[in-house]
Amino acid sequence: MSWPLSGALVKQLRKAHSALGLTLAGLLYVICLTGTLSVFRDEFERLEQPRVPESPSYSAAQIARAVEQFRAEVVANPDKLYVVLPSESLPRLHLSADEHERYVRPDGTLDVAPVDGWTHMLVHLHAQLLLPETLGVIVTGSIGALLCARVLNGLLSHPNLVKDLFRWRRDRSDVLRHTDLHNRLGVWGSPFFLMFGLTGAFFGLLGVLIAAGAEKWFGGDREALLASIYGADIAVTAAPAQINYQRALSELTRIAPDITPIYLMIQSPGTDRQFLEIGATLPNRLVYSEIYRFDANGTPLGHQGLSDGPLGRQIAYSVYRLHFGHFVGWTSKLLYGVLGLALTWVCVSGVNISLARHDHRSAVNGLWDGLVWGFPTALALSAAAALLGGPHVAVLLTIFIAAIAIATWLHGTILRHCFQGLIALSMLGAIGMYVGRYGVN
Repeated sequence: MSWPLSGALVKQLRKAHSALGLTLAGLLYVICLTGTLSVFRDEFERLEQPRVPESPSYSAAQIARAVEQFRAEVVANPDKLYVVLPSESLPRLHLSADEHERYVRPDGTLDVAPVDGWTHMLVHLHAQLLLPETLGVIVTGSIGALLCARVLNGLLSHPNLVKDLFRWRRDRSDVLRHTDLHNRLGVWGSPFFLMFGLTGAFFGLLGVLIAAGAEKWFGGDREALLASIYGADIAVTAAPAQINYQRALSELTRIAPDITPIYLMIQSPGTDRQFLEIGATLPNRLVYSEIYRFDANGTPLGHQGLSDGPLGRQIAYSVYRLHFGHFVGWTSKLLYGVLGLALTWVCVSGVNISLARHDHRSAVNGLWDGLVWGFPTALALSAAAALLGGPHVAVLLTIFIAAIAIATWLHGTILRHCFQGLIALSMLGAIGMYVGRYGVN
């Protein structure tokens, strides 16, 4: 079957694909690499504070005592108070409200706060590029949308799509071999890459979409729009002073015995309007959670309908787990790690191929090498700095900028090897410092 697009259009699409790739290359590379690592954020967070007490189990008494102490010593009257339950990847119970957070010991007393460390920086880089939150998520969301455009553009500009699915000219030049591998990974991975782009665009541009939708259909009332998507909140009056966590958890087990609770949210704690929401994952579902509601006595008040409500609501609440691969334990994490590395390599190889095919100045090639190898070097050295209690963000930015400047000036293969060696030494050094400080668990 002949390709439905004309040769002239295919040529224009290829030019657009190359131009779009070169325009997005740097930011897309940073987002892809940090996103790949962010799949394992729980594991990194756990490593950063290895001495925090851990336990896969929890009790109603532990929760009640922790909430009481949190409100007495940290935040007295928050609008919402979250109790995040232990999970397989992060077996630690912790509380949070109004940007304050504490881990909880097995006896229910509060422990240290999570550190604002390397893992937090990594996630912030991926989601916001270290920019102010609103601007950052809009930028990354826009790049997600443009990634979708580039993937579709690449597919449409490839007339030999089916014929070349397994083609790899190993006996030809480096450029041709890399081109074949770039095309194969791009084609085979395109469904996943489109998913990464679409879900990333959803996260980043959701605020803009909500504002626009609220203005058009709800007279600017964002809360009304959110209620139409996720379901309306409930109103409670004359609630007792103490929440019966034991009864609520028991009732949840009776109502939905197959679900796994992941968090509790206390609405208006300590007031006569307080009630309890329990978020829980459902077996074999991508929906992040279903939310079950209970009054302060522990009496069930129904559920929000995130898992069995309108289809749009179910899809919207499935985006998080679909984007980060948190749905089949280590199996999905490893799969997403491999796919993330593949997308990162496709991004890098596309620019390499373009630079090799065109007569670019050596400084431009050096600039790209500095970005590609300087960024993981900066990440590794910032991890080492974090272990020493140093300014890891400043280290990251300083090393990254210095690497780009040096590579632009002293470009070449030797410098690339130097970067690679520095990455390896930094990682080994970080591991050595970690073992020296905390030992081997």
